[in-house]
Amino acid sequence: MPAPSASPVTTTVTRSGSRVVVTHTDGVRDDAEPIISIMADDGEILSFTPTTAAVLAGMLARAATTEIAVQIRVTNSYPGANFEHTLDVTAPALRDDEDVYDWCYDNLWEHTGEGPQYASVPAAYEVEILCAPVHFEHLIGLKVDSYG
Repeated sequence: MPAPSASPVTTTVTRSGSRVVVTHTDGVRDDAEPIISIMADDGEILSFTPTTAAVLAGMLARAATTEIAVQIRVTNSYPGANFEHTLDVTAPALRDDEDVYDWCYDNLWEHTGEGPQYASVPAAYEVEILCAPVHFEHLIGLKVDSYG
């Protein structure tokens, strides 16, 4: 076991005035991961591996986010005419328990189509997410399509 080292400590105060202390402990057995510990004012301590702590941080960031800016590519294909647009769109943030495809159809699908002149023309529509913010990177490359 390595010699214990000083643990890096970060503290913050919540909106309610409670203090939260986060420590990173490296002095663990050679075959074990370091430990990230979170202690609240009431003495409650939560301990995680760095991997779990990073996942939790992402979940907290996503839960705290109300809107995200994404860049999408919209492809509209009509008989004899194809259109492709790259758009910067703001949409409600996807929740971890929400179906990603439903979210995409509910929030990005409205950007398909070429207007009233093509309203009665059969077409293939596709939306692909090209860019998404930190903690929402899992959306990059997502494609949804429809025909009608």
